[in-house]
Amino acid sequence: MPGLKKKELRTDKDLTIKQKMFVDILVANWGEITKSDALRKAKYECKNDNDYSVIASRLTNRKLNPHICKYLDKKLEEASSKYERNKIRRYRRLERFADMAADNKQYSAAVNAEYRSGQLAGLYIDKKEVKVSGLEGMSRAELEKKLKELSNKIDGFNAKTIEVEPETKELSQK
Repeated sequence: MPGLKKKELRTDKDLTIKQKMFVDILVANWGEITKSDALRKAKYECKNDNDYSVIASRLTNRKLNPHICKYLDKKLEEASSKYERNKIRRYRRLERFADMAADNKQYSAAVNAEYRSGQLAGLYIDKKEVKVSGLEGMSRAELEKKLKELSNKIDGFNAKTIEVEPETKELSQK
């Protein structure tokens, strides 16, 4: 076909309406729907459910459709910058809440608003430690201690081994 450009030379102007709709739906619902769901919502028609995921995967493959991926990157960047700009609005809003709460002598609410503002800024990080009770989560020292403990337990409750010293008798010849 003489009207088609090489894949590397295509731009977002070469996207079809359905391709644009697919990307727009995917970005608008990022993290909430799958690529195949976005393809369905973009009114693509496939014979079976597996075809939706195959086509969606091909559309977002950088080697097969670089122009679609460039458009996707552009839309994701726009969405990301929008949320970055909204951070300032959120800081100001939380600051207003904190001030109003303090003015009304609702100190708990004021502290909470300040804390949330700090969390938004990345000043407060919730650190959670997960303790694994399995052997793979233990250090070498902990493993050795556990093995010694189990060995003592086995010897104490299940002592079936008997230590015997051999006696030697001389046989006399008659």
